[in-house]
Amino acid sequence: MDTALKHIVFLTPGFAENERNSTLIPALQVYLKAIIQQLSATQITIISFQYPFTNTAYYWHGAKVIPLNGHNRYLKPYTWWKALQTLKKINLQHPISIIHSFWIGECSLIGSFFSKKHTISHLVTAMGQDVLPKNKYVNRVKHYPQTSFISLSNHHQSDLLRHHQIKSQIIPWGINQVSFPEIQKNEIDILGVGSLNRIKNYFDFLMIIYQLVKVYPRLKVEIIGEGDQYQPIKNRLNDLNLENNVALLGGCSRAKVLDKMTRSSILLHTSSYESFGYVFSEALYAGMCIVSYDVGIAHSDQYWAVGKTQQELVCGCDRFLKKPLTEKKRILFHSIKSTVDRYLTLYYA
Repeated sequence: MDTALKHIVFLTPGFAENERNSTLIPALQVYLKAIIQQLSATQITIISFQYPFTNTAYYWHGAKVIPLNGHNRYLKPYTWWKALQTLKKINLQHPISIIHSFWIGECSLIGSFFSKKHTISHLVTAMGQDVLPKNKYVNRVKHYPQTSFISLSNHHQSDLLRHHQIKSQIIPWGINQVSFPEIQKNEIDILGVGSLNRIKNYFDFLMIIYQLVKVYPRLKVEIIGEGDQYQPIKNRLNDLNLENNVALLGGCSRAKVLDKMTRSSILLHTSSYESFGYVFSEALYAGMCIVSYDVGIAHSDQYWAVGKTQQELVCGCDRFLKKPLTEKKRILFHSIKSTVDRYLTLYYA
């Protein structure tokens, strides 16, 4: 089966600069590592448009990564020209079987144009807010005949169809179970994981903790993440006198994040939008309960409390704090094997 696909090219705005960087788009890294292992006889090339900030190609788990060093500059056409020249060169050297772009954006624009010109199949995986109305790239991409679209959840699929009249197939991101440490006794009551930005809505998170501390004064809370809202969040934490309850850990390696999850009771996730919510899958498999807004793959059950307001999330946390699970249990939402298998069906179509 490996020999049927000679060469797959993946296009992404950013990618890990080396194998030690485990935190940049973890779901994509887990997927690509699994594809590389599965398709041992297939050449894999990853073209990264903006990051890392280098022009030097390198290898990542056996796949060649070609960074274009766009550096997130305002004038992107030069980077797009470099991408087209790179695709042209590698297609002459090693004919491309399929192009797979991530995000409906600059990568899918270049992928669609090149795939039409050279009659190459093209898949685009929408990754987040690129399905929302403000995306200026969608109308420039959606009419290309070689291009098919993938979304990540029912919510995500519905948004793409409602806002842009694009039909898509849902393929959830899978986790690699072997990367998880053993489940441990809870040392942390509530854990927050995610970039410190406006979308993740950590002001709501802190207000929920503020309410809970009135009932649970010894509540232990940790937040893992970094971003441009770090200082405002820290200031708000201090204003609410939560310094003895909430620790801001900053950025952590993926291994440390998973270890923290196995030692935590509740994942509190206050993000106002998620296309999927990879952290949800990780938390469930690490044995955690979840309290979140209705985003991504969120659904209410005995392990997951979904709310529409801060107060409903307070009640959800209170429910799990008041009656902790008698036994922590791993829940597998979607395995990386099933994700790979479903994409391979499209690659070989």
